[in-house]
Amino acid sequence: MSDFDVVIHLRRCDSVVPATEAGLALAARLGAHALGLHVVALSTAAFVSPEAVAVQVNETSHLLEDARQRAPWWQQQLEQRGLKGEFQVVQGDTVDALCHAARWSDLVVAERPCAHPDAPVGWGIASRTVFGASAPVVVVPEAARVDKVGEHMLVAWNASREATLAIHGAMPLLTRAGKVTVLEGDAHPSPPGFENLPQLDLRAWFERRGIDAEFRPFKPARDHGPALLEAANSVDANLIVIGAWGQSRITELVLGGVTRHLFQHSNLPLLVAH
Repeated sequence: MSDFDVVIHLRRCDSVVPATEAGLALAARLGAHALGLHVVALSTAAFVSPEAVAVQVNETSHLLEDARQRAPWWQQQLEQRGLKGEFQVVQGDTVDALCHAARWSDLVVAERPCAHPDAPVGWGIASRTVFGASAPVVVVPEAARVDKVGEHMLVAWNASREATLAIHGAMPLLTRAGKVTVLEGDAHPSPPGFENLPQLDLRAWFERRGIDAEFRPFKPARDHGPALLEAANSVDANLIVIGAWGQSRITELVLGGVTRHLFQHSNLPLLVAH
């Protein structure tokens, strides 16, 4: 029996890409049930006319059937890693499908393609899934290092709501990690009166859960995104835990931000929550 469910978005279901490998590795670390989910997209262009709908439905029916024939491939991937799971192929919007599956899952793993690295971050599949999912999402850049994912986890901590959600969602993996490093930054700006609310002592909170974490100060003068990524690589971390969009997505799109920089430039998987 498994206490955890991991959804792995299979953008391709004929080969193991880094996102698939990372998802399977994390599922194995958790002893989780692994759902391989492939979505055959139905383009909005299909609805411009009745004729277009008929053509699109006919084309996607072939894609659906072809994808469903890949179930033995997924079963082979599970068996090679001693995992239990299932394979589903659905039709529709990928973000809707992933967010729906997140409702009963503990973790969603999604690929961040690098085909257009300069495209705005905030409207792609991975980022929109982070924004809408009820479970934490592991965003895996297309060229990410995933061979040791989850062994050394780096936590970006600034006492914000988003950082706390990410840590909470990462707890099953944090308790199983060989090493945990916390970059302790300045507290996120809080509304008036916040100082009168209960405060979290993260060190004590981790200790009560058996997590022996190393805390390091993190106070770069500027460009927090590049500095955080440099720090993660310098300590040889292989999974970054971070809250996404501490400021609005529009602000990050216009002015930039940590989330945007990491989504565009990280060579490491990111466990994020919003």
